[in-house]
Amino acid sequence: HSRILILHVLLGRAMEPLRASLRASASGSRHSVLGSHPQDAAAAGIAVTHRASAPAVRTLRAVASRRRSQTSDRAARFARRSGAACLVVAAFVTAVLPQCGQGLLRGAAWAGAIGVPLPRHHKLSRSATADDLEDVVLLPVEDAGFSPEDMEPEPMPDMETKPAPARGQLAGRLSQKKSVVDRPKERSPKAEAAAASASLDEAASRLALTKKDANAKKEDGGPQRRWLVGRGGAKRQKLQQNSELEKWLVDNGVWVSSEADWGLQSHGVSMAIETREQVENEVSGRGLVARRDINIYEELAKVPMNLLFTKNSSIAKFGPECIPAESGVNGMSDYTAIALHLVREAYGEEDSFWRPYINILPSTEEIGASFAWPADELDMLLEGSPLRNMSTFLRSKVEGEFYKLQETLFSKYPEKFPPKAFTVENYLWAYAILFSRAVRLNFDDTPDFVGLVPYIDLINHNVNSNTYIRGQKEGVSLPFGLKSKERTVVVRSDRFYNQYEQIYISYGQKSNAQLLMLYGFCLERNAQDFVEVSLGQLLEESPTAAVKARAFKVKDIEGASRGIFPLYRDRFTIEMLQFLRIAATEPEDLGLEEASEEDFYEALVQRDFTKPVNELVERKLLVLLKSAVMEMQKAYPTTLDADEALLKDRAMFEMLPKNHRMAVRVRYGEKLILEATLTTLDGMLTNVGRISDMEQERMRNREKNRETFWGSVGLEVEPAIQATNLEELLKEFGEI
Repeated sequence: HSRILILHVLLGRAMEPLRASLRASASGSRHSVLGSHPQDAAAAGIAVTHRASAPAVRTLRAVASRRRSQTSDRAARFARRSGAACLVVAAFVTAVLPQCGQGLLRGAAWAGAIGVPLPRHHKLSRSATADDLEDVVLLPVEDAGFSPEDMEPEPMPDMETKPAPARGQLAGRLSQKKSVVDRPKERSPKAEAAAASASLDEAASRLALTKKDANAKKEDGGPQRRWLVGRGGAKRQKLQQNSELEKWLVDNGVWVSSEADWGLQSHGVSMAIETREQVENEVSGRGLVARRDINIYEELAKVPMNLLFTKNSSIAKFGPECIPAESGVNGMSDYTAIALHLVREAYGEEDSFWRPYINILPSTEEIGASFAWPADELDMLLEGSPLRNMSTFLRSKVEGEFYKLQETLFSKYPEKFPPKAFTVENYLWAYAILFSRAVRLNFDDTPDFVGLVPYIDLINHNVNSNTYIRGQKEGVSLPFGLKSKERTVVVRSDRFYNQYEQIYISYGQKSNAQLLMLYGFCLERNAQDFVEVSLGQLLEESPTAAVKARAFKVKDIEGASRGIFPLYRDRFTIEMLQFLRIAATEPEDLGLEEASEEDFYEALVQRDFTKPVNELVERKLLVLLKSAVMEMQKAYPTTLDADEALLKDRAMFEMLPKNHRMAVRVRYGEKLILEATLTTLDGMLTNVGRISDMEQERMRNREKNRETFWGSVGLEVEPAIQATNLEELLKEFGEI
């Protein structure tokens, strides 16, 4: 509706010159070359606009007079509507595509010339005012691949013009009463079609190049691929890239054909240039879609190892002197090695073996991972969220690694790491690709390693998917190294897929913050969502912090070293409760008021903190956790209700830029978890006394059970019948 209103405003502006021309031509005989009749006024519109000659005007006038006497009322009404509609369309098209609009104007005037009255009081439009834009909402269209240049007229090819005749030649022509304007020679339909095709080809060749194709120009001066500007051109470019990738895969042993072959079933999936999530209605880029019905456990894709980006491929590219095989402090991680290799293939070699695959990889902005967002955007959209600090920290780590490599490796081997290709922006792009597409693989005879798997990495994420990717070996191995089994990466379906259904894998149980930081998207309904809460400061404030830190190392509680734990909407992790109980426990809580630090340390090590210590410690840890959650809640500049209202207004929400939409989803999920946690803590604080009584009752029952036969042999048995006399027995059975 907003776009229709905008077109209405544009149309009103574009109609002003046309209406002025018609009014001037139809105002009377002293202003018109044809007279005051409405049909003559319409014909005068042609005469004024196109400067028609007097004989042509007289011809139109005669035709109009003859046709008026032959046209019925019904035909006149139909022609009037057609002429008015043609004028409206012509006005709009003239404002956008002037060359096409002239033809429509001629048609509109001819409709008037054959007997169509155009009343003077009938207004086709009006001038635009400020009120027209009061309810107009401008829609952001950059995500849809639309460009404002799509509304501009296509550039016309240069036309050959004849030189102007000399003064003597012109005088001679006038004396011979010949027309100054030569009529075009009549051509056959085939010749006209060929000329039109040549003109369009020439015009298309002058359109702007896309950024990626502009950078992909061959050094030998070869021709560049040119794409039309706009959404349609972007789709054609993606289709062409998919075709080139498919051919590259087939040439290198990946079966992706839609037709069956000898011993090979037709490939069940195909590459889609654009997919969309059903719940969030967000574009998720390329993906794999079922070409036909797919059975459970069916092989979806199989890619040989020589097509992967791995640390071994990086060693083969740069040599072991640049990429050490070992990892750790003195080595190089898989991510760093693959990032270097990816930058070299993408920006350092035009004729790269992986060029068809690299061409389909998205840009940093298209991925949208929050660690690559500008600092001002992080501060504005994620203020108060733990994701802001997480993203800032990760980006600083990646950039710090690049600058360290620049001082050591790049300066030592500039021919292998050209400065023009190895920039910090390209290095961030490589890490964005790895974070969002790399997988961890293993074979039965090798440790786990990270790899970038072409074609398989097109599969998108679904938290409920159980599709798995694994490495396998095929073939026969011969002794003395004559032949070894072929290593491939295989992905199989976890369920039945209907035709045209999108294939999914799971990236693991990740929160919305992790998904946005690494993959560039998040989910509105993420059952695995959590927010990380920092509790390390609670331990630092304890007078016995050093003793407790020693106990944490012995107990090996996950997350205790950093003091950061996941906080879910519906549960507390046992690791977080253990950490809080130890942080809240002091020597007097264990009856060790006069004990030494070593005795207190031994008591902490031997005690099981998966169970409550006592009512005082439980109440203390709940208060500590509640204060930490309330501090996190106060850090957000917006409230839970404000984010919820924005999410419910779908029309307004979908108009926001992608990064803004993702940030709102992350903030809203975090606030929901914090609000649910505070509600749970209030209930636990109210019932903590009753919980302690129940725990003490269980401990007394255990003591009594030790005195029985079953307790003497180390068994804890709770009898089915709890009654100790007849009256209790009857009550238990419901008799009285």
